[in-house]
Amino acid sequence: MKKQTSRKAETTTKTATPPPAPGNGLETGIVKALLTEQDAMVTLSDGEQIHASQAAGCLLAPAIGDTVLVYRGGDQAFILSVLTRDADVSAEIGVAGAKEVALKSEGRLTVSAPDVHVSARRMNVLAESVTQTGKQLITNFTRSMETLVDKMVNARTITTTAQSRSSSVKETETLKAGILVQKIDSVATQNSDISMITAEEDVRLDAKRVSVG
Repeated sequence: MKKQTSRKAETTTKTATPPPAPGNGLETGIVKALLTEQDAMVTLSDGEQIHASQAAGCLLAPAIGDTVLVYRGGDQAFILSVLTRDADVSAEIGVAGAKEVALKSEGRLTVSAPDVHVSARRMNVLAESVTQTGKQLITNFTRSMETLVDKMVNARTITTTAQSRSSSVKETETLKAGILVQKIDSVATQNSDISMITAEEDVRLDAKRVSVG
């Protein structure tokens, strides 16, 4: 009789506490105002207005008019996900509160869009090989510096316009051209230890005065 009473009491104890209801603390609402980049005023489905913060796992920043999933626990409320959004509102992807974000992939990482804009105070690109392919390349810099071991340029036409240009070659500079035309508006000077001019046919000097020696 004692064993049966003990089992009956044990059964009563196990069934006395009901299991927690699924979805406890989760509610849906509409973002009515943005207080900061991560904080918003949300009107819940029952009409209550609460202050909710963007959760770190919610990568899509909430915008006014979004339907969001909110979790309330204690004195805090978090926006877990943006459920619906107007297609005309731009989407901002980020991790709330994170100072550094790393995007990694074991294979290929592809960014595809008709227009890509990158804004940064400093940008570093480290790669074993960089390939650029396009119809037009435009660069605007206050100052540009290049440090190269070997540089090769293959182009149909190269045009350079500068107010002042300096070139320093420590060893040998070789120029090979079909026709070489030089036009100097003021003065042309050349200083060297030895100068040689070799022509197969003619060497012509045309001037009002020619001084040699």
